[in-house]
Amino acid sequence: MKTFAISGRCIAAPPPADWREHLTLMLGAKPRRIGTWAELGLYGALRCMADAGETTLPEDAIIMLASRRGTYTATDLVLGQIHDDLPMPQAFLQTQPSQLLALLAAQTNWRGHACFFADTELHALLRLAAAQAVDGGILLGWVDEMDGGSTNWLRLRHCASVETGFVSALQYDINFNKIIYLQISAAGLQLRHADS
Repeated sequence: MKTFAISGRCIAAPPPADWREHLTLMLGAKPRRIGTWAELGLYGALRCMADAGETTLPEDAIIMLASRRGTYTATDLVLGQIHDDLPMPQAFLQTQPSQLLALLAAQTNWRGHACFFADTELHALLRLAAAQAVDGGILLGWVDEMDGGSTNWLRLRHCASVETGFVSALQYDINFNKIIYLQISAAGLQLRHADS
């Protein structure tokens, strides 16, 4: 069994109207040559890390990123360009979800293991994260452009086992704003709220 404390979070679905201005402030300059999907992801990840009191991640931390449809808007644009000629290089780069991971690593001066998963079910992603996590913990995100956009991130850190107050995630509508602990075991994913 592994127990994680949520030390930081950004739950923005949809993000606030001025999220791009906040991203510019966090970066110190307006981002260039990246698409909306990557901007949303960068905004959420940096807010989550700030909430956890971090400007970079430990080298042994991992970043896991998931999305229902990934870089859908950029991919649709490139497919339209292919009908006429070769796609524009900048548009093609925006179709690559791993671009966000590279941008985040560069922005935080971090080197480590990062990966992207398309359309991953939440419980499966959390079980995989728990299996791979080491002492540095996990920065876990879900980013989508659909329906006004969303950028949801959690900073998970290993902690000593907490014995009481957990409920099965399958019996509960997961609201990451209220959850303070996740416990992953052979019995599945369990959650503990701040008021438990």
